[in-house]
Order: sequence, then C-alpha cells, then structure tokens
Amino acid sequence: MAKKSSKSDRSDPKQNKSLATRLVMNALPGAKASEIVATVKKEHGHVINPNMVYMIKTKTNMAGDGRAQKSKKLAQDNTLTSAALWVDAIKLGRQLLKSTGSLANAIALLKAIEG
Repeated sequence: MAKKSSKSDRSDPKQNKSLATRLVMNALPGAKASEIVATVKKEHGHVINPNMVYMIKTKTNMAGDGRAQKSKKLAQDNTLTSAALWVDAIKLGRQLLKSTGSLANAIALLKAIEG
C-alpha cells in the first residue's frame, strides 16, 4: 500500500479535520455535536463522527485547565531514572519499615500522608 505524502498543511482546515472542527466549535460555542458535524461537512467538506467532536471538546477543556500538564509533570518528577535513585529509594523504604515496626503500619502511614 502506498504511503501518503507527508507534505500536508496542518494549518489548512480543508485538509485537517480537527482544525476544521475546532474552528466550527469556536464559531458556534453553544451548538450540539450533530450541528457541528453538519457545519463541518458543509463548510469544510469533512465527514466526521459526533464522537470526534466530543473528543476534541474534552481535549480542549483538558488543555485549558492544565490537567494534562500536571499529570505529565508529576510523572516526570516521580520517576526513578537511575540506579542510584533506586538504591536511595530502597534505603528510605527500609528506614520507614524499621521506624514504623511493620509493613501494615508503613502502609497506613503512607496512605495517611498521601491523601
């Protein structure tokens, strides 16, 4: 199967379904998904599914309130990327077990700290 050329213009709503959908959603902020689907087909010639409208709305809202960035940042901050970090984490875990006396107490303490 032949590969499509990768020289598509991502800023052209006639070639980019998501961009066309976002433009229509901005123009019609209170419109239902079915209305957005019809308008995208009429104005830009794309056949899209209402589920795509909901997905784009969700991703737009996530970008607006920073949920995606927060989770990425937390994942980067909490990763053990080297052997030295793993060794330090194991030593800290061993200290926690010694100071609390048992695994059940250590788990209860960590749950209390977490939430």
